[in-house]
This record gives sequence, structure tokens and C-alpha cells, in this order.
Amino acid sequence: MSQKGKIWRYPFGSVYFRLTKTGKERWYIYYRVEGARIREVVKNAQSRSDALKVLQIKVADAFRGKHGFMKEVRRITFNEFADKYLEDYAIVNKKSWKTDEGYLKGMRDFFKGRFIDAITSQDIEQYKAARKKSGVKLTTVNKCLQILSKMFNLAVTWGYLKDNPVKGVKKYPEEPFRRKRVLSPAEEEKFFTAMVPRYLKSMVKIFLNTGLRRKELFQLTWENVDFRNRQIFVQQTKTSKSRYIPMNETVYQELKELFRNGEGEGLVLVNSKTGKAFVDIRRAFYGACRRAGIKNLLLLDLRRTFATRLLQVGVDIVTVQHLLGHTSVTTTQIYTMTNKEEKRKAVSLLEELNWRNLSTYCPHEKRERKPIFTSYSFSIN
Repeated sequence: MSQKGKIWRYPFGSVYFRLTKTGKERWYIYYRVEGARIREVVKNAQSRSDALKVLQIKVADAFRGKHGFMKEVRRITFNEFADKYLEDYAIVNKKSWKTDEGYLKGMRDFFKGRFIDAITSQDIEQYKAARKKSGVKLTTVNKCLQILSKMFNLAVTWGYLKDNPVKGVKKYPEEPFRRKRVLSPAEEEKFFTAMVPRYLKSMVKIFLNTGLRRKELFQLTWENVDFRNRQIFVQQTKTSKSRYIPMNETVYQELKELFRNGEGEGLVLVNSKTGKAFVDIRRAFYGACRRAGIKNLLLLDLRRTFATRLLQVGVDIVTVQHLLGHTSVTTTQIYTMTNKEEKRKAVSLLEELNWRNLSTYCPHEKRERKPIFTSYSFSIN
């Protein structure tokens, strides 16, 4: 079949066909159960008729369940259901399914040989405690609980369980990890002097002045660079939500130069060795750090530097959130940092405000008037 993707709709659901990146045929079915949309891959299906038969069976089973005469479902072990979770849900719906697969390894060992309908909330608590005792980070344990909860919710939806045993199991309280490394102006000057590949200098300039993620810059194409309105349209995002980022003069001039030196189409930055998008620049990045004498700096710290500098010059955190492409301000707060001097300045503003209010009630008090707030001139356009 030549189509990259095709869908057949029926009154009770749909059958969808597509080719994977490796050219393998894959069939999916779509249907609804009490308003919830279900999408599953039909393993071993060779044709539309194979997928259609499975769709009819699934819809019929859902109908029986709705009216109280559901046929008895075969008991399934945790490891069998983990396979179903990956094949029928994670691979189909999540870009990060490989991460889930990694987390599942520890769960498979703990629940090996157990039927999912025999796993209780107490078992989940024991799993949680065992992972903590083994030295696993609390954030990792909580991530595993999140995946477990999703798995058991799906087991309920798919008719294998009546209740989710993870429900009511509390996650561990976490102390947000706040990496505090940013690039100082003095380090930045030395860093640019030490950069050897020209592409690295371009990337670092753009990272520091846009806050783009690594993959967002690597996948950026010229069609998404708007020189007239001086903005970048970010389409390939981690959160799957596109956004616009204004260009300041540094980014505008850098992209103009890249445009003049390149073909002006396709990717903005092309790996000259492969002719494709960059995948990893750690070797060049850490080489420049070593030559500049800069320690403990990660590529992600350039994005943090961008955000922190915006806050230092008075940009509100909601604007910073939108520029970074975060879904919540909480993430931005964990991501950014302010130094002790900035905090000292902040509380000193309150002191000035208190003196100003005091003079209103005590007009005989003579005090040199100082501005309450410092005005910053900052533009990202």
C-alpha cells in the first residue's frame, strides 16, 4: 500500500493505517467507551479486515460492559500488561515512551509473576518503600508511581480491573532540584574567545538571547524565521505547543549573517559533516569550556542564563515563562535563580517604601527623597 496514512470510518469506530519510519505497516483502531476516546494498535494485523474484526470485538465488549453483562476477561500478569501498555498506549501517544520503558524495568522485577488484579494499595506502598530504600531519588520514585497509576487507569478502562490500586497512594514530598549555574558576563567573554567552530559561536549567541531548547534550535528552519517582524516561530517544542520569540539585535544580526552565508532554505544550522541537523554538540561545547577555564557549565545552563538575566533586568516571570515555553510558572521558578545581591536590592525597596509612607504621617521628618524603584531600559524586540 502506498499511502503514508489512511483512515476508514464506520458508525462504531475507525480503522487507521500508516507506515512507520522504517517502512513497516501498522494498523490502529479508534472507538469510544462512554465518551472516552480509545486508540489502540492492532498487533499482527495484515490488512484492514484484520483490524476491523478486532475493532468490532472491542466495541462489542465495551457494549456488554456498559450494560452489565461483560464476558469474563482473562487474568493478566503485570509484565503482560506492561507490554500492552507500551504497545497500545505509550508508543502510540507518547514521544517519551522509551523513558517509560526504562522505568518499567524495575517495576517488572518487583511485580514479576503477579496478576494485576491481585496487586493492592499495600503492594504499591511496599514497592514505593523498596525503591526509596535502594537509594533511588524521590523524584524517580514519584515518576514510577505516576506511570503505575496511568497503567492501572488504563487497565480499568480496558476491562482488566475494577479499581486502580495506586489511587490514594501518596507521592513523596520533593525538594525541587534547583541547579544554580549561570554564565557570568566575564565567563561569557572568555567563552566566545575560546570557541573554535563558527557554528558553535552562532548557537551560543542564539541560546543566550532566545532561551531556545537545544532541539528547538537544531530543528529550526528558515521558513520559521521572520526577519520583517523580527521574530522566530518555534514549532518543534517539548510541550507540543508552538510559540513566537522576538529577536533582539544580536539574534537578528546573527541570523542575517547565517542567511547570507547559507542557502536561505531548509535548516538554519546544518552539520557540514552529515548535511543534516545537528544532534549533539557536547564535544565542541565542552572543548570551548575547557580552553576558557570554565567549569561545571552545561548547555542547558545557557537557557537558564537567558531566563535569569531577564528577571534581573525587571522582566516579569509570566513573560519569561512564555518565552521559555513552560506550561506553568512553577517550572519557571524552579528553572531560574536570583543571587543574594538581587534579593538584597528587593528588600531595600520595601524599606524605601516604608519611609515614604512614614513621611506622609510625619511631615516634620525631613529626609532626602530617593526613587522607590529603579527604572530599567530593556527590549527583546
